[in-house]
Amino acid sequence: MSSQRSEISKQAIGVAMTSLVVLCAALALLLGADADARDRYRCIPADGGASYTSPGTCRSNTAAREPLTEQEQEDVEASVRRGRPHTRCTAADGSYSKFFSENKECPSATDTRTIEYAKQPIQRAREGAPPPETATPSLSPRAPIASPSAAQPPAPSMSPARSGTGWFAMLVPLALVGLGIWGIFKWIEQRIDRSKASAREEREARAQAIAQRRNQAAPDTAMPRVQPALEGSDMHQKAQDFLAALGVGADVPGGMAFRGALEQAKLDYSMESLNRVDQLLSQVRAKFAPQRESWQSQPGGDNFCLLLGFYLGEIISRQANQPIQWHTREQAAPLMPSDMPLPEASWSRVVGIIAASACVPLGVIEDALFGDSPGMSCKAYVEHRLAKLPKPAAKDENERCTQMLDAFFNDAGIVGGLAFRKHLTLAQLDYSLSSLERLDQMLRSIRATHKPMYTDCVNNPDTQNFLRFVGFYIGMTVARVGSMPVKWLDFSQAKKDLPELEFQFETSSICLLGGRFYFLLGLVTEILLQPDPQRNLPGWANDALQHAPAPIPSILRSSVQSDSASPLDDLRALAIRKAGFMAAWCMFAVEGGATGAPTVFVPGEDNGGTFTDFGFYSNAESASAAAQSKMETNPDRVPFQVMSFDGYANLHTGRTDALTIELRIYASERPSMQENFTMTVACPYRNANDPKGFAIYSPKLLECSATAEVHSAIFQHFYLGIAEFKAQDFDWFKYLDERI
Repeated sequence: MSSQRSEISKQAIGVAMTSLVVLCAALALLLGADADARDRYRCIPADGGASYTSPGTCRSNTAAREPLTEQEQEDVEASVRRGRPHTRCTAADGSYSKFFSENKECPSATDTRTIEYAKQPIQRAREGAPPPETATPSLSPRAPIASPSAAQPPAPSMSPARSGTGWFAMLVPLALVGLGIWGIFKWIEQRIDRSKASAREEREARAQAIAQRRNQAAPDTAMPRVQPALEGSDMHQKAQDFLAALGVGADVPGGMAFRGALEQAKLDYSMESLNRVDQLLSQVRAKFAPQRESWQSQPGGDNFCLLLGFYLGEIISRQANQPIQWHTREQAAPLMPSDMPLPEASWSRVVGIIAASACVPLGVIEDALFGDSPGMSCKAYVEHRLAKLPKPAAKDENERCTQMLDAFFNDAGIVGGLAFRKHLTLAQLDYSLSSLERLDQMLRSIRATHKPMYTDCVNNPDTQNFLRFVGFYIGMTVARVGSMPVKWLDFSQAKKDLPELEFQFETSSICLLGGRFYFLLGLVTEILLQPDPQRNLPGWANDALQHAPAPIPSILRSSVQSDSASPLDDLRALAIRKAGFMAAWCMFAVEGGATGAPTVFVPGEDNGGTFTDFGFYSNAESASAAAQSKMETNPDRVPFQVMSFDGYANLHTGRTDALTIELRIYASERPSMQENFTMTVACPYRNANDPKGFAIYSPKLLECSATAEVHSAIFQHFYLGIAEFKAQDFDWFKYLDERI
């Protein structure tokens, strides 16, 4: 439809231009006489011949060009009104007197040369003036030029009657041209209306016919490859223009293939729209079997690929909250690392630079259209690129630890760089104790070959990141092997528990592993930088594991199938099931990415109860304090209460988002109980805003006043409470990942 509009618009422009030419011609006919007269000059030949008038250009043998006097201008105007001028040549001896054309040279024996019009004398415009013998007197090169008389003002070039008639005559062609243009545009509007219904079918039929001709063409008659001329282009502006045209359904220079299909795909910059892009590319491939060379030689086809490439890059930019800058391959070459140059390939002709990282989305687009066996989808490509982008600056040491380790294992960038990255890759880091032996050998090898200096290492961003990364990896490896809770503290946080601590690089990040403080940066700098290191990584790890506390018990789904007799009384069994129910209820609240507000469950009659939400407080601290106060004072004098709040759990995998569930059974309200029953369960989860999506990890029993003999029964009733919660589109077990 857009291509037909374009063709019709071109026709309209052509017709309009033709009309303007006609209008200009009409005006020229009206005004030409005056303009022609006013622009005339007297040309004086160099050979002494008779002078002649010209509308501006003299012959090559002219010695001089002089302007006409006002009287002569008036005579020429009058002569033009009378008719075509002729030249009369009269012989000196009277033997002949003949008419010649205006520019005809007289014979050499000519005595006089005059200009006449149909053998009638030229009348002066001013009434009462006697007619001159000639309209333009013959002047020799040396003859003086007559000046206008001071007593007689120059006559006007056109009489009043002539002027009024001229303007009236001008209005006639103007009106005709205006009516013509109006009729043309009405005709165009009708053509557009008639073409709307059949435009899409015609375009698809034409594309199918082209594809069939391509498939039937012999190899030696295939079109030569025409690489789009992008060198020197403002690729970033091109991307902005293409995306802007996509938003309003406008056309782009060269046209756009499958514009109707692009509109149906609803490209709204969401991650879900990438599935529709994959489906569109699959349909184009199946229906038209496009070939790379012939496809790229057509502007509309190449624009289709460029638009989708720009679209993928824009989604990456929006998801990462980082701007993207588009370049041609030649423009991007200086920005690439020396050991990673851009290949000379079709898909690398357009490069997007985002957060100091290059992306070439044309690769996945062209592979989907022309590849022998398309592999990565557009959605997978965007997710892959997002995982490789450097994350924003961490808020604390726990977040920094997670970012640096994830960036390395996902081959993503780290703000400030990461020194010795190839050495780390060769060490085959896999969170095993044997990997610590390889890491120790790597540090000693770098020490021997590079001889790093302490000041440079702790002050340069990339080497400082290297030291921190190694420290983080050591702590997280030992935590995983020993199933030990781990937490990272900065200097100010550790100073509260260690008042004697002094600030230096080695104390800027401290590991709290299994309840004990470890200065892992000091261990790394000792092995890498100190003259005579006394410790090694495997030895330190073994010492740390000897102090590991008992692993935190996980509450697994399989607990529900336990058929052992429950040693719990009815009250504890009910209270624990309500704790499980509240865990599911609060997890449902955070499924969409929201933060769970502090909430207290107060039991009621007939196995019911009420939920009190403290989210209306001005800040999280006040809300938590109010909920905790309700748990402490038990103002409703109920047998038990359950509280939930959103926060973190320090697991062996590091700090993780988690809902904390606290249960209290009050002995004062139950005469048969000698002491209160307390239980604290952490329900860790992966936040919905994580690129991997929402997930629930196995609950952890952090604290319990009962002995280990009843833990199995506690786990069973907790999961029974989870199963009792029913909500539309939410299923705890659908999101459950018990690997953590």
